[in-house]
Amino acid sequence: MSTLSNLLSSAVEKLLFHPVTITHAETIDGHFRRVRLQGEVFKGVKWVPGQAVQFYLGNLTKRAYTPMEMGPDVGSAQFLFYLHGGGPGSAWAGSLKMGDGCKVMRPKDSLDFTNFEGRAIFFGDETSMAAAYALQSCRRADARHRYVLEVTSAAEAKSVVDRLGLEDVTLYERTSEGEHLEGVVRKLAQSAGSDSEGSEDSDKTDKYEGRVSQWIFTGQARSIQRVQKGLRELGVEVRRSKVRAYWSPGKTGMD
Repeated sequence: MSTLSNLLSSAVEKLLFHPVTITHAETIDGHFRRVRLQGEVFKGVKWVPGQAVQFYLGNLTKRAYTPMEMGPDVGSAQFLFYLHGGGPGSAWAGSLKMGDGCKVMRPKDSLDFTNFEGRAIFFGDETSMAAAYALQSCRRADARHRYVLEVTSAAEAKSVVDRLGLEDVTLYERTSEGEHLEGVVRKLAQSAGSDSEGSEDSDKTDKYEGRVSQWIFTGQARSIQRVQKGLRELGVEVRRSKVRAYWSPGKTGMD
């Protein structure tokens, strides 16, 4: 970096970001890292499950992640990082160890999972698991949400899902041409109570009764677009949807 870039990077870090310390870091099945942070920046904040936290990686590079949990009373936060590829985000998350320090911003609004009146249907991928955990943690006792995730390795993802205690999760392993999204769309439609023909689960009786209060689409931008298009083609009305594209091929914000 040039001298000017170094000065700018240092100024951004000092003005906008606050120090925290890694108090726990573990690798879960190769591509996931569960990390707990401690810092004054988290004390007394009003945490809304679904919010995002910006991390400063240096060199004017930052990444946003959704906390799984936050303890404003003690100043702690817990994250699940997916090592998405060979970019700076994955390299940084993969290197974290207990005792390390890093810089973060205060939590900012992204999604708000606290005001759902009924059940929600959640679509995403590995980068969405922390958000799925946050949603499950604040659900009402009478609301049974459904989660449908596209993943690179179903076996690895299931291990993480089980480890986190996520419930009502269906996993679809990615295919090279995206054919798996057809199954995703059918599963989402079925979860919404659709009687669309050809559903791979049409002979089952696990369709939920009642109105879907909220649709949530997260993960890869292209997958979100294809899934929403597929639902429309099946005649599924997607009302009150929240969309957060965490990444897209060639332009990832969570790599």
